[in-house]
Amino acid sequence: MTKFFDEALEEGRIHRAAVRVRHITLAFTFVVTLAAMGYVFLQIDGELERSSSVNSDNVTWTMAQVEVDTLKLQRAVILAAQRPDDPKVLDDLRLAFDIFYSRFNVLAKSDELNFLPINETLREELWSQGAFFDRITPIIDSDDATLSAAVPALQAEMVTVANTVRTQVVSSLQSLMVSGDARRNELRRSLQVFAAAALGLLGLMAALSLVIILQNRAQSRRTETTERAVHNLRAVIESSLDALIIADAQGAVTDCNSAAELLFGVSRDDLRGIPVERLLHHEGTDDPLTLLRSLYRTDSPELQDGRLLMHGRRADASETPVEVALAEAQGASGEPMFIAFIRDISERIEREESLRKARNDALKGEEAKSRFLAVMSHEMRTPLNGLIAATELLQTSTDLDQRQSWLSEIVLSCGWAALDQVNNVLELTRLGSDQSASYQVSDFSPVQVVRDLMLQNQPQAGKRGNLLHFEEPAQPLPLVSAPRQLFMRVLYNLIGNAIKFTDAGSVTVRITPKMQEDGRKLGLSIAVIDTGIGIPEQDLERIFHNFETLDASYARMREGTGLGLGIAKLSAEAMGGTIHVSSELGKGSTFTFDVTLPVAIETRAAAAETAEAQEEEPVLNILVVEDNPINSLLLTEMLRLRGHTVTNAVDGVEAVEKATFTAFDMILTDISMPRMDGLEATRHIRREGASRNVPIIGVTANASPDKMPEFLGAGMTDVLVKPITRAALMAILATYSRGIARNRQRTAIAATASPAEPSALNEDVFRETLQEMGHDFVARLADKLIGETEEVTAQLSDLSSAGRHDEAAKVAHKTAGAAAAIGLGGLHAALVGFETAAHAADSDAEAKALAALRSVLPRTITALGENGISISAQPRAAAE
Repeated sequence: MTKFFDEALEEGRIHRAAVRVRHITLAFTFVVTLAAMGYVFLQIDGELERSSSVNSDNVTWTMAQVEVDTLKLQRAVILAAQRPDDPKVLDDLRLAFDIFYSRFNVLAKSDELNFLPINETLREELWSQGAFFDRITPIIDSDDATLSAAVPALQAEMVTVANTVRTQVVSSLQSLMVSGDARRNELRRSLQVFAAAALGLLGLMAALSLVIILQNRAQSRRTETTERAVHNLRAVIESSLDALIIADAQGAVTDCNSAAELLFGVSRDDLRGIPVERLLHHEGTDDPLTLLRSLYRTDSPELQDGRLLMHGRRADASETPVEVALAEAQGASGEPMFIAFIRDISERIEREESLRKARNDALKGEEAKSRFLAVMSHEMRTPLNGLIAATELLQTSTDLDQRQSWLSEIVLSCGWAALDQVNNVLELTRLGSDQSASYQVSDFSPVQVVRDLMLQNQPQAGKRGNLLHFEEPAQPLPLVSAPRQLFMRVLYNLIGNAIKFTDAGSVTVRITPKMQEDGRKLGLSIAVIDTGIGIPEQDLERIFHNFETLDASYARMREGTGLGLGIAKLSAEAMGGTIHVSSELGKGSTFTFDVTLPVAIETRAAAAETAEAQEEEPVLNILVVEDNPINSLLLTEMLRLRGHTVTNAVDGVEAVEKATFTAFDMILTDISMPRMDGLEATRHIRREGASRNVPIIGVTANASPDKMPEFLGAGMTDVLVKPITRAALMAILATYSRGIARNRQRTAIAATASPAEPSALNEDVFRETLQEMGHDFVARLADKLIGETEEVTAQLSDLSSAGRHDEAAKVAHKTAGAAAAIGLGGLHAALVGFETAAHAADSDAEAKALAALRSVLPRTITALGENGISISAQPRAAAE
């Protein structure tokens, strides 16, 4: 770890040294450049000045010499004219002419003088053919006599030449002065541009230098920030509780932190150079570093939260569970390095094991509580069921005098009070746990629930001299889909609480509906208004606490455990609703239950309900399965008083035996029984027997809603909760007896009407089979099936004669399935009829079914032939 941070700090120091070198180099370059530019500028200026002066002086001197040489030639001509016979004078003339000729020859051939006017003018007058030099040169080169003779003419012509030369020299000097001034001005402008460019370049260099300086300062600040970050990171990693080791490309440890020393029990110096595989171990590999690299590169699912579970090896050869995370990086010199973050999880595993043990203990406790609740529910409700049912039978089936009626009413009231307390305690336990979501959802009418509750509470209200009012909505409300038990529990407790704390007053229930989400949901605001004693404002919140009563003294005027409102509140919240209360002491209270419930998808028409309610309840043949003799006797008496026929069974085994051979209209069975419980008995009855399709009603004291799916899943039609009141029992009978009556009516009509022969083919299935399987396949299968049916018919006849009805039913079922698969409807119906008769052990019905089977075979063969399928096998029934 120290090496890692030292590399970062060394890199910072190198950077600062590089910055200083750049500053010095930049300054030196700037000074040298400035000096060189100044020196070059001065040199150029001097050279240009000198060059300009020399050229100007040379041209001016040449012009002056031209005029001088002209005048010397003119003077020589004049002297020769004065002394024509003097040879020396003639030689001087020849010399002057030669100088004049040479001067003009230089003038004509000089590039510097070529642009002067003198060249342009004198070239025509002196150098052209037939001009001055062309004519005079031969004379000058002739003998003295010829030259002397030509002197007078030459003297006259020299006057013209001298005037012309003088004029051209002056003009050329003027032109030379003008052009010299122009060149000097141009040179000055060029130097000015050069100076401006140099100054701009210097400014640019200065700006560039400023930018470099600012960048260097910013880089210096970043370097300082990096150094501080490195120092902070070093402090953080050194203080980290997780071990950290750094390894090179070969997997050898190069550095670590203090936590790694403590984890492995080895000093930092001793850890350096140790291979990683000596510190970490993973089953199935000898190179944990390579394994980690491959897992991280492929994002393997073996990594849990980015870490791999491994084992760390300590210096004492012991191992400890660790979690390892890996990061790949590069050192300052570019070589690869690996950083492993290692966490000791031994304490966490111990905690998890402790938590797992605590969880298992808690689950055992929860299971024990559930068993306790189930036992308490069954054991407490069962005797209360007998008490209440016996009292109701006593009141309705015997003639009691006034005192006996009064005493029976006290017994019934006490029984209901005890049952109410048991229900409250059990309900509170369920609502306080995570089982509140297990309440069964059903379709019901909120208005009807309130009506039923008002009717149930009417006797209790009458005892206190209270009047009950129900303000129904003006428009009919649709059915809702919700936990009916929770909904009823809320209103039951609110109405009961209002009656309890009101004397000689009134209790009013008002429903205010509001449709929501385009009729998909129904918002209900149900207010329970009483004119009772009222609640002090400071107690409005406390009344919803469990086991809280406003009067906790021994001499309190109102009975109760303080659970009603608490259960109502929990039940409302379990449905997603709320309860609000407003009260005035001495004037009464208003409890408002607000809830939004989904509207049921299917609702029953009011006319249909009314018609069904008016149907006469039929007399039923009912099987009662109950191991408790008292409960069995009471339930039997309740049913017989309604005119029903009752058969008793003491456990599930006996119930299965009786339901197998007798077609009962309904079965009422207890859940908890010896030898075979009600659930297992229901499963057996549903599989086979004469009563496999009848309503089976479970009777239980274990009213936990989370048990309902189990009861219904076993095949039960409905569940009746103990204690069984006469009203609840009659409601169950009324619900299912109408369906039983309609089934009887349909069976009677089918028995009395002349039966029409079933169609030989199920056209839809047969056509679909032909399309999917092809004509040849269906033909082969039908031919085989018709051939086997004759054998099956004989086998069914033999089994029926031997009384082996179960085996016969299985044979008929197998062949019926094959016939139905290819659309042989008549054959399938005959076999199903035999199977039904065999399950009922009805030999006469079996014989009729066999006759129908033999008669349907020829019609099936004919129908197949009409569809292009010929049958090779001809049953004896067809031949006959």
